[in-house]
Amino acid sequence: MPLPNHGANPHKLYEILNLEQPAKMLDFSENCNSAGPPEAIQIGWNELLPKISRYPDPNGEPFRTAVADFHGIGIEQLVLGNGAAEILSLIANRYRGKRAIIVHPTFSEYEATLTAAGASITHVQASEENGFALPIDELIIAMETADVLYICTPNNPTGFLPKRTELVSLIQHAATVACDVILDEAFIDWVDEALSFIPEVKNYPNVIVVRSMTKLYAIPGIRLGYAVARPNRIDAIKRNAPHWNINAIAAQLGTICLQQADYRERAIQQATEERLKMTNFLTARGCKVIDSVANFILFKPPVHIAAQDVFNSLLTRGIVLRHTENFKGLDGRWLRIGMKSASDMETLRDALVPFLDKKQGTLTFISGGVRSGKSAYAEQLARTEATRTGGRLVYIASGTATDDEMAKRIARHRSDRADDGWTTIEQPTHLENVLPNLQPHDHVIWDCVTTWLGNEAFEGWETGTPCILKPECMDQKITSLLDTIERIQNLTNQLIIVSNEVFDEPLKTEEITRTYTHTLGELHQAIVAKADTAIEMDSGLPIVHKQRGTQ
Repeated sequence: MPLPNHGANPHKLYEILNLEQPAKMLDFSENCNSAGPPEAIQIGWNELLPKISRYPDPNGEPFRTAVADFHGIGIEQLVLGNGAAEILSLIANRYRGKRAIIVHPTFSEYEATLTAAGASITHVQASEENGFALPIDELIIAMETADVLYICTPNNPTGFLPKRTELVSLIQHAATVACDVILDEAFIDWVDEALSFIPEVKNYPNVIVVRSMTKLYAIPGIRLGYAVARPNRIDAIKRNAPHWNINAIAAQLGTICLQQADYRERAIQQATEERLKMTNFLTARGCKVIDSVANFILFKPPVHIAAQDVFNSLLTRGIVLRHTENFKGLDGRWLRIGMKSASDMETLRDALVPFLDKKQGTLTFISGGVRSGKSAYAEQLARTEATRTGGRLVYIASGTATDDEMAKRIARHRSDRADDGWTTIEQPTHLENVLPNLQPHDHVIWDCVTTWLGNEAFEGWETGTPCILKPECMDQKITSLLDTIERIQNLTNQLIIVSNEVFDEPLKTEEITRTYTHTLGELHQAIVAKADTAIEMDSGLPIVHKQRGTQ
């Protein structure tokens, strides 16, 4: 099941990932002001309650006039919305059946609302190599056949702010080819109002600027936003808006918020300080960080650390970052952090240290015949290292209870390991599913490859065509396994893989058995190639075939 397309609502993440939600959470996935709403709202809240019993002003007053005064524009240039999301939906309706350009990575609501309106979308990708700057040349070409271009400034999720000269150049070219430009300034108030394009709207009839009150003023539950454009554009948008779409409480709260100059300055200063500290922390540890001007940063962990592993493991500790699975061009390889209080940011840095400061964990491969002592030796190695460095002892068991005797054996082993301090994870197939349950200092044994391969190879047996009879199926499973092994290494202190030695007997003639043996042999070779140490057990004695630094 895909992860949610928005930050906030972290309980949805835990439900989808089937994780137990901790009692206490820190949510860095949303980008609202951690200071909470302005104090003036809290003080005057009781005076607002009588508004509930009366219909709101149909024009959203007094908020409409407050916005006009704040920006020095006329009320005829304004349309209010039940959050910027409603504004985007109303704007998208203008382009029903028309052609739109979206620059990725960007806010998902552009595509969602345009798709709902039946628009045809051209996707233009900003490149990682250029720090996700606007691809100006490509956009100029794309606008030749488009009706509207959407630009998020500063961008969400990168925090990148396009140069004013670039925006003006694009807008002026758009006007020559009858293309509108939507500027989403949801985060511009975290930078500087002087950078807003609103004062320029009077000069450009093809521009609509969208604003949100949610982020800076920490009022996402109220839903309040607005758009600024030429009066004729505003009138056209209003015709599709529902009556009374701004409730009376929201209109009053928005008015109060715009009066809080000191509050805005403190919020910007705090977010800037925390953004700088977090950026320095991440870059010092080899992370790639996009130069952000907003109250969030986008970063990519070092190459040996998977963003998904960091994301999942922090979830188990009640720390929620913003995944990037749904952002084109980021594809889950990056993570976004919303700036919070100094203490919360310090908590996050402490939680990230074990991931970002650690080197790749060791990999030991142990093989041997039945009852050769390989599992006991693996446990001895793990205990020794855990005693030296600390961390949990984790046993990943791939055995399945095929009969009563096997079920009793599995239960006995699980009980014995629990008494000896082991955490057991039963994972007969899909080894990647253990990743969210692992922690940075873990010492992990996976027992065993041969059982796992049998479970995976004969998946689909009841259909008459098990995976082992479909080469592409087995190739996919092996590729996924080797990737998972590397991710476990990156995530933990130590990984010991146990497997049975089945190559001393003549090769069987049956196709399935022969294919299984060939596959196991190739898998052993691939694991040994990755391993720091390769050991064969013979009658309880370890024979070392490979040691780090030797072949």
